[in-house]
Amino acid sequence: MNQNPLSFIESADIKASPRRHTTPLERLESPPLNLDKLPDGIVAGNTLIDYSAAPEGVRGPLSLAMTFASRAASASLRDGDDEDDWFAGYKTNLMRLGFTVSQSAFTRSRFKKRGIAVHNAIIPFLTIALGGAAVGPVILALLQNLKEMDSNQPWITLFDQESRKFETREMLFGAVSSDVVESRMRHVAARLSFIDSQTNVLFFKVTDVAAEFESATTTVSANNSLLAAIEPRLRERLGESIFDFIKDVAI
Repeated sequence: MNQNPLSFIESADIKASPRRHTTPLERLESPPLNLDKLPDGIVAGNTLIDYSAAPEGVRGPLSLAMTFASRAASASLRDGDDEDDWFAGYKTNLMRLGFTVSQSAFTRSRFKKRGIAVHNAIIPFLTIALGGAAVGPVILALLQNLKEMDSNQPWITLFDQESRKFETREMLFGAVSSDVVESRMRHVAARLSFIDSQTNVLFFKVTDVAAEFESATTTVSANNSLLAAIEPRLRERLGESIFDFIKDVAI
């Protein structure tokens, strides 16, 4: 993947998703985040990200890059493409932005219990996929406490709307850690079989129809200097729509 990241940022189609329109009232209720000081937990497009082990300086550019890769993947879909095509395009776009992306490890399971909400049902699977309870603590705590939250919060609405691309519902999670040179993300794509398209996926109760669960775990990494170099152009290309696709998920 030899393309210059800045050339890709200039040329990629990132047309806005027709599924996402932020209303003036929602903008008023959810003020724009400071991209230079993002909190420990955010949603960037369709990915719930845990930044508790990453410094503030890498959070903004990493969130912008993931949002850009996601929107470019959605814009490149053709008739007949499915969730596998989207996910392959998403990972390819991250590589075009200069990221190193590992091969994905796939796991297929079936829920043993029925009648519990998805956010509770996936916690054991997600804990293993992330690499243990010490990885992604913000994500795991948020899922455990989700029953106490308003399902209409902007980040929940965004996360749900962005998961509605195909007949399956695919939720993406990322736990980030950094050192002075590099930022690494344990990235998990959690896919459920077809469920009621009108029901928020996190609050949907597991039934026989939605009992099959598949996850893809991928390691994504980027040089911190590269992230700093591409951030200004990512901000320009994403423009005013940045805050439509990035929301605070503070617990």
